[in-house]
Amino acid sequence: MEPDDLAVPNQALVTREAVGIFDDEPSMQAAIDELLTAGFGRCELSFGGAQTGAEASLSARQLADDPNAHRTNQFSPEVLGDAEGSLIGGFAVIPVLGASWAAGAAGAGLIATAGVAIASGGAGALIGLGVAYAVARRRRQGLATQSAHGGLLLWIRTRTVEMEERAQAIMRRHAAHDVHSHDLLPLTSP
Repeated sequence: MEPDDLAVPNQALVTREAVGIFDDEPSMQAAIDELLTAGFGRCELSFGGAQTGAEASLSARQLADDPNAHRTNQFSPEVLGDAEGSLIGGFAVIPVLGASWAAGAAGAGLIATAGVAIASGGAGALIGLGVAYAVARRRRQGLATQSAHGGLLLWIRTRTVEMEERAQAIMRRHAAHDVHSHDLLPLTSP
């Protein structure tokens, strides 16, 4: 038997995804929570990211079937809260450590060192709070822009027809509209 006889014929492998448009973030988050409970992985979910250039003028419906539309990973509210807490805590801890070391190295007493630590930690926490607020504000603005262009897009990659139907049903249950599925760019097998 020749090696060419063992070759798989060149056939297109098609990946499909379900897509839906939500009017608000709580509805989309409820659908995401149910999708994760129903066996979909976070890596199979993506949602509309910040649109730039020509994309910025397109509606959510137009972007829903565009394979080149900017997409971002989905982050749970808990992860976003953890990130905000880390920003605030990080900006609080670093100045405390530096100020405490400097005060101790200068020969300051325990009370003076504690006072310096508290003051620098408070100032650092305020800076961290400002950074966390800016990050959250940017995210809210992105969601508001998407809503103004017709809604929040959620794409779910599906591996089987059953998963496709399940994803569509879950999105509809959580008030998504224009729910449908489509093929992604076909991949060619060797």
